[in-house]
Amino acid sequence: MKRIFCTLLSAALLLCNTALCGCSAKKAEVFTLPEEYTLAFSEEFENGYDENVWNATEFTPRKGGYWSSEQVFCKDGNLVIRTEYKDDSRGSGYYTGEMSWNNLRSTYGYYEIRCKVDNIRGAWSAFWLMPDDISKTEQKAQDGAEIDIFESALPYRVQNTLHYDGYTGSKKKVTKLDDVYDGFHTFALDWKKDSLRFYYDNKLLWEVTDPDLISTYPVYMDISTEVNGDLKDGEPVPNRWFWFGCGKIDNKNNKMPSDFVIDYVRVYDNGDLIWSEKENNN
Repeated sequence: MKRIFCTLLSAALLLCNTALCGCSAKKAEVFTLPEEYTLAFSEEFENGYDENVWNATEFTPRKGGYWSSEQVFCKDGNLVIRTEYKDDSRGSGYYTGEMSWNNLRSTYGYYEIRCKVDNIRGAWSAFWLMPDDISKTEQKAQDGAEIDIFESALPYRVQNTLHYDGYTGSKKKVTKLDDVYDGFHTFALDWKKDSLRFYYDNKLLWEVTDPDLISTYPVYMDISTEVNGDLKDGEPVPNRWFWFGCGKIDNKNNKMPSDFVIDYVRVYDNGDLIWSEKENNN
């Protein structure tokens, strides 16, 4: 009888707490893609990827590891960026990869990726937009900004970031996401002339409306994984200070190889989208 009473009491308290939470906390608003947003670009990776549009970076030292095109490939209808340790004649260490648009450029628009982020320490995956020239400093972010739609460096957290003025200026938002490693999720940016809105599974993470922080400059799309660390005399040194809190790539709990798996990337015209091509600075 005592056990039944305790069970009923626990259930009553749970209902009470649920009701109180419902009154005091506003439920996160779910974003629905407006009907007027039209699909303007997509890469579904069902049959590889269009090499006229995309470029997988060739072998190059990058932070605490190496980027290599060999680490970027399509499998089972997905793009895979694989991170693993290699004893290689070009340099032994951790190899991963990056892929970006060749000559295609865009300004404004709605950008979305559906992907699966691996739970490892000492490396992070990212979906970002990058201008050809970020060194301009006259108009804050307006004359060119790196827009990180998401980065997964911190455990069970994602970071949205704006870098501008040659990286002397930056703004960011870090959000805890308990389910971020549980299968596929969507990350998106709605970039308009008067706002930036960052989404996770259609829920708003961060909204920016300060005109000084909204870029008006064309960008290319970038998908990557990076190893925590930095270059010393041109060679990557894993775990060397670059991103505090990211952890170490040689963490004994890391399972290698580690895959960043992308189902698709899409761009929608949100009424402001402008297409262009890479500037020829020669």
